[in-house]
Amino acid sequence: MADTLKNADVEVKTIFSGEAAESACRMLGLEADDGKGLTIYFWDKPWTNGEDIRLPLAEAGVVIRLRKPTKGDADDLTVKLRPCDPDVLPADWRVSRDGKDWEFKIEEDWTGRNRVWAASLKVEDDFDRPPADGGEGDSRLPRLTRDQQGLLASAEVTDNDLADLVPLGPVQAIKWKPSRRDLIHPLTAEFWSVGPDLRFLEMSLRAHPAEASGAQDLLERALLDLGLQPPSPQTSKTRSVLTTLARAHLTR
Repeated sequence: MADTLKNADVEVKTIFSGEAAESACRMLGLEADDGKGLTIYFWDKPWTNGEDIRLPLAEAGVVIRLRKPTKGDADDLTVKLRPCDPDVLPADWRVSRDGKDWEFKIEEDWTGRNRVWAASLKVEDDFDRPPADGGEGDSRLPRLTRDQQGLLASAEVTDNDLADLVPLGPVQAIKWKPSRRDLIHPLTAEFWSVGPDLRFLEMSLRAHPAEASGAQDLLERALLDLGLQPPSPQTSKTRSVLTTLARAHLTR
């Protein structure tokens, strides 16, 4: 894994949910009008097993996500492997890099005391919005690039796995880049909402592996100084949202 670590950052995250997420927004002074609005969709093939919601792609560590900004920036479609083992990825997928309208990142996610590697390939373009609530429109998975297909193939995701996927969404999101003098690394805050009840606020920053522990301590201390106690253990934001969206899709 030594070659991976040469330019792989660590993304340090703290996630608040429910009323704690809304309270954290107020304490941090995060106003909706000051952030960047996003509408987010995912693709999976949900089914029920008794009371359980099954999500084959998510359970295999695969996320396919479309983000459509409210205004300004281009849409982006991301394929992510999380968790992934960098040592079993092809050599071309062990180093972060980018080009015109695309970016590949491999990094280690730290959420509380959990540590997991993630690899993602994002492409920018103009993508159609999936139909709302099962209405008319094209619900097919947007066309993946050859490189995105190759990344999925490295995780043994086949064409059959990608057949008959359904869009899950929308998630309404707001993203900020708040300025914090008590943190060395730039901070990102992202608020997600699904319907009237599900709320998440994710605080994140990126650091070199050698600086990650110190950056995590600084972030936790800054939040504690504001009266915000990071939850332990922390909820998986994406998995919780996918389960809620899948349940809604299956009960339509």
